[in-house]
Amino acid sequence: MHKVLLLALDSDDAERISALSIWGESSGFEITAFSKQLVMSYDGFDLIIAGAEAGLTLLRTVKSRHLPAVILYSDEPSFEAARQGMILHAYDYITEISETGTLAEALIRLRGELSGSSISPRSIAARIIAFFDGRDEAIYNFISDYAHEFKTRSGRCSDKGREIFSIVREEVFAKYPWLDLYINDRIYRTAAETEDTPAMIMTLFSEFCELSPRHSGQLDELFDRILLYPDEDLRQKTLSTELHINSTYLSTVFLAQTGIRFVDYINSVKLKRAAFLLLDTKLGITEIASRLDYKDNSYFSKLFRAKYGVTPSMFRLPNDYDFQI
Repeated sequence: MHKVLLLALDSDDAERISALSIWGESSGFEITAFSKQLVMSYDGFDLIIAGAEAGLTLLRTVKSRHLPAVILYSDEPSFEAARQGMILHAYDYITEISETGTLAEALIRLRGELSGSSISPRSIAARIIAFFDGRDEAIYNFISDYAHEFKTRSGRCSDKGREIFSIVREEVFAKYPWLDLYINDRIYRTAAETEDTPAMIMTLFSEFCELSPRHSGQLDELFDRILLYPDEDLRQKTLSTELHINSTYLSTVFLAQTGIRFVDYINSVKLKRAAFLLLDTKLGITEIASRLDYKDNSYFSKLFRAKYGVTPSMFRLPNDYDFQI
């Protein structure tokens, strides 16, 4: 049975947590000690459930590798406390006490880790890919809840985290081949060795949703036509004719489903493609603009700067470029 210490909790909260039926055989954890203040040693415990303020103090003063898992509790949700908890490698942050809430879920995950039978990388990756398919922003909460699966107890990116990211990257790019026209997969593939993999998944998700916002199956053919052929004629009239859709109806349905004006979306896709061509090819800026049907270079540069904050020529320069005055 895994041992739990309740630390620096309000007496009422400690009683409510102790009274839950999740303790014992059902979870594999039992509360064996309670302390109203920080103690000298935490040896012998597998989990500390601490008041948020005391828990953060504990995590700041004792290196995480010398501590068991720490779950922070507060009955008043605080984004800053949750953020600090993630930075300091708290195992979880809970704001409710219930039989089936976040605490119960955290105990299940932790028991799996302690017994060496945690969720497989492919299972986690499959759930993440489902969020991509649904353009579901619940991905952010999911990755936050499973952040421990991506990192070692010392906070470094784990081999498991890299494997999860690798599966997600490979399967998302295979499932949506148009991504290769806008996002350089090599950047994600090589950066995964050193970067924060949860943050990279969320960045990829953000880029994915920018290109393919949530929509019904009614617009699937339209999105495929646009995203697979960004260098071709993407005028509303042309696409309406090709897909046998009334032009006015198309713009109305598109706005209703995505919240984006059709013309703004087309410009966003073209500029995303332009950014890719600037970094991944040696094509001239005029040629890129022409290929994407921007006949006026000044107008193209104005749109590009509005989206990326720099001109196309500046965007193409390496990040470490040394400007000479």
